[in-house]
Amino acid sequence: MLSVLSNISSSVLPILLALVLGYGLGKYLNKAQITWLSQGITPVVWGILFVIGLESGEAFSSLKSGLSTLKHAAIYAFTISLVVFILIWPLNRKRAGVGAIDNTWQALWYPIKECLIAFGLVLCGAFFYRLQWHSGPIGQLAFNISYWLYLLLLLIGMDLAQVSISRAWLAPRVLVIPLLVIVGSLLAGVLLSWLTGERLTTALALSTGFGWFSLSGALAGQYLGEAYGSIALLNDLMRELIGLTVVFLLGRNYANSSIGVCGATAMDTTLPFVRKACDYHYVPTAIISGLILTVLAPFFMLFFLSLG
Repeated sequence: MLSVLSNISSSVLPILLALVLGYGLGKYLNKAQITWLSQGITPVVWGILFVIGLESGEAFSSLKSGLSTLKHAAIYAFTISLVVFILIWPLNRKRAGVGAIDNTWQALWYPIKECLIAFGLVLCGAFFYRLQWHSGPIGQLAFNISYWLYLLLLLIGMDLAQVSISRAWLAPRVLVIPLLVIVGSLLAGVLLSWLTGERLTTALALSTGFGWFSLSGALAGQYLGEAYGSIALLNDLMRELIGLTVVFLLGRNYANSSIGVCGATAMDTTLPFVRKACDYHYVPTAIISGLILTVLAPFFMLFFLSLG
């Protein structure tokens, strides 16, 4: 238990510190400087997506094993995302002052283009895995996803300095989102166990990574073997990419469900997309939901893995 708490602290505290530091800098800098720095959010997100692909490249060492792993992970990712989205559906409300959606092809092309860029960068990263760019000391430094993530959170913190923080951040309507994500993930795990014949404890463990692919891949690999480690990593990676896609395509009218699908990543890698596609009004929901799920993911996974 102490080791679990230590792992959580070492993972969550740097994230919170980066956000707080960025927020402090955002209060110190003027609006023009913050606007200029915020333009770096998009290229940093692109860098993170490339590194994610690089880290998942090992799962595709051979075509047969890669396709099998990808199929298994895709079944989990799409099932969990669908159950979570539907469960949170009744909580979606259209905000006052938000007009009708522009149905022109130009308006539709923007989110599709962003999603294609995201998937393309992940695929490029998986391809460049074979070049072993990340194996040397310079590569390990340049392609360390933690550094990219902290830089992203620093920039997001600066951007959030423009938002007024209030007690509404901890309102019941905010806290209910991560609760429903947990319930939906557990229900999906039971459903997947029944559909695939997988052991219930294994299905529940794979369903409760909440999109934290680096954690779930490591834990599943340690307890269940490398094959399940790759499935867990790709499952939560796909959940993150599905969340990104859902936010862009449906976030405007289904913000709460979209944030729920993002899972733990709603507080970091998918937060810029929530901010852009949904509204600043939903930024607190994304941060609080992502934080709660990030803290709880190791406990849920280790509990079900230990039962197995």
